[in-house]
Amino acid sequence: MKTAMECMACYLRQTLQVARVSTTDSQLHLKALRRVAELISGMDMERTPPENAVPVYRAIAEITGCADPYLEIKQQSNEQALAVLPQFKKEVADSPDPLATALRLAIGGNIIDYGAMHVFDVDAALERCLKAQLVVDHSRKLLQQLRALDNGAKVLYLADNSGEIVYDSLVIEALADMGLDVTVAVKSGPIINDALFEDARACGIDNFASILENGTNCPGTPLDICSPELLQAFNSADLIISKGQGNFETLSEAKAEIYFLLTVKCRVVGAHLAEISETSEQDLPGSGELVLFYYNGKENA
Repeated sequence: MKTAMECMACYLRQTLQVARVSTTDSQLHLKALRRVAELISGMDMERTPPENAVPVYRAIAEITGCADPYLEIKQQSNEQALAVLPQFKKEVADSPDPLATALRLAIGGNIIDYGAMHVFDVDAALERCLKAQLVVDHSRKLLQQLRALDNGAKVLYLADNSGEIVYDSLVIEALADMGLDVTVAVKSGPIINDALFEDARACGIDNFASILENGTNCPGTPLDICSPELLQAFNSADLIISKGQGNFETLSEAKAEIYFLLTVKCRVVGAHLAEISETSEQDLPGSGELVLFYYNGKENA
């Protein structure tokens, strides 16, 4: 997916937001905005939005002196999600199709606003995740393909955000219980609230899967600059599951078969997804639509 003109305004919005999280110094806020405005003027529009976000966030960190502004928020997100995980596990175990239910909860994970809640209504959250319609729904194909894999087959799971990775663990544990060899890829350095190695371990992912850093601090998976280890895992995987919007943006034109699990939070992303999934743009306005989309980039290779 290419960077759109709308992304430029979004980078400026993110800059002010992150600068304010990083420091209370309004002069540094202004300095960050001006630096990012300069970056935007020379931005390569052929690159994906997450790739163009890397120098933006690097500039903010240099100016504010804060390399990981969302550190505390990420830790809180993990802790709050872990607190309700036992009830989510019970929901999965008691369901007629535990794997399908785990996928549902993982997809819906980032519509659960646990970070802003002092009291978490687990029943309401479960109902939202389990009953919300998937606008693009290729879950049957994913379930069939997973169940057809041989014991020990390799599954690569590209993780997204902290907190949300707790809900991903429901799927990851289910896949491990099926005898599949699961690798979970996280970012190598702090970027927004994306999950890092320590987040994955704190959430117990290492009990069910191998954890692999992708070699970047990009809020996606840009294969051109990922580590050799990530590329080997990507190219040798029998099945790839990609979580979140940033991973979709960087892999929506990859020459690979990928199952994308995401909540669409942006009109530009919604329009791109609508085009490649042959869905009406009206159904994907970018206002929180839930999606499980099978993409076969090998057909275009």
